[in-house]
Amino acid sequence: MSGQTLSTTNQMARSKKVQFQALKRDIIVELQPRRKGVFWNYADTPNRYGPFKNDQQAIQDAKLYSQYGTTNKTLLKLGAK
Repeated sequence: MSGQTLSTTNQMARSKKVQFQALKRDIIVELQPRRKGVFWNYADTPNRYGPFKNDQQAIQDAKLYSQYGTTNKTLLKLGAK
């Protein structure tokens, strides 16, 4: 599952919209580079998640959260049993 960049807007901090598929649905997230790192949020919500070192880490976190509803490693291990 590789993220596909949809568009880039020129703002003070360039944001990118990335589309990927999780649970047989298309998910669109916005990546926002900030001074502390890259943050991501769903296109229709104001909550931001991060910071991450780069776009790829933010995309992987968004995929994990979109699929399982959490990024907590302990909870993910419990769900695997």
